Parts: sequence; structure tokens; C-alpha cells
Amino acid sequence: QVGELSQQLEIESKKCMQLEAQNQDLREELSTMRGNHEKLEKSKCQLKEEVANLKRRLETNMMDHSQIEQYKREMEERAGQEIRQKLQEVNLFLQTQAASQDRLEQIRASHHASLRNQLKHRIRDLECELDRIKNTHQDSVFQKESTQAEVERYKELYLEEVKIRRCLANKLER
Repeated sequence: QVGELSQQLEIESKKCMQLEAQNQDLREELSTMRGNHEKLEKSKCQLKEEVANLKRRLETNMMDHSQIEQYKREMEERAGQEIRQKLQEVNLFLQTQAASQDRLEQIRASHHASLRNQLKHRIRDLECELDRIKNTHQDSVFQKESTQAEVERYKELYLEEVKIRRCLANKLER
């Protein structure tokens, strides 16, 4: 039974290690996502600067102001969409990470509870076995003592009979 417990513990430990490796992978992916988010922020700033430069150039070239505004709105909308999309991806990743962490904690807790219960049952079984062995030992000691007393009694009876025979033999000789 201890062997089975050891095997189960080893299996649970492997599962735990796999989940921790997965957790590490997810953390690395999160770090990458954050890096991408920073790049997008830089890209957004660059796009804003590009919009400002285009606006100045368009004004110097006497372009229609409405076209500049439309282009600016399109650029800002496109940058906003890209940022929102990346933020959604980061949020989804963080939610997945949190769920994985919760699942890992639940697995650890249930594993520890299971091991505790198994150890309690094993201790109880061993205590019962110890009590049984003690009782058996006491019974054998009692039986040995009673056998010893019986042997002493028979010995005394035998010695008494030997005395009586000698006496009778002496009387017969007389």
C-alpha cells in the first residue's frame, strides 16, 4: 500500500511539474505579449507623429482640410483598432493564465488532502495491527504461564508419586 501511495505521489508530482512548466510557458508568452504591447504603443506614437507630419505637409501643399482630417481619423482609428485587438489578446492571455493558476492550486490542494487521508487511514490500520499483535503476545504469555504452572503441578505430583512408591517399596522389603 505504501508502494501504491509512492507511485500515486510520483504521478501527482509529475502532473504538478507539467503544470508548472505550462505555467512558465504562459508567463513567457505574457512577457512577449507585453513586449508587443509596448511596440504597439511606440507604433501608435509613430503613427500619431506621421499623422502630424502629413497634416503639416498637406497644409503646406494646400490640400483640402477635410481630406487631412479624414486621413487623420483613419490613421487614429486603425491604430486604436490595433491597440484594442492587442489589449484583448493580452486580457485573454491573462485570464487563461489566472485560470491555469487556479486549476494548479486546486490540483495541489486535492492532492495534499488525498495524501493526508491516505496517511491517516494507513496510521489507523497500523495502530489496529499493533493492538492485535499486542493482544496475541499477551495471550501467548498467558498461555505459556498457564502451561508452566501445569508443568509444575505435574512435576510435584510425579515427585509425590515417586516418594510414595519408594515408601511402598521400603514397606514391601520389610
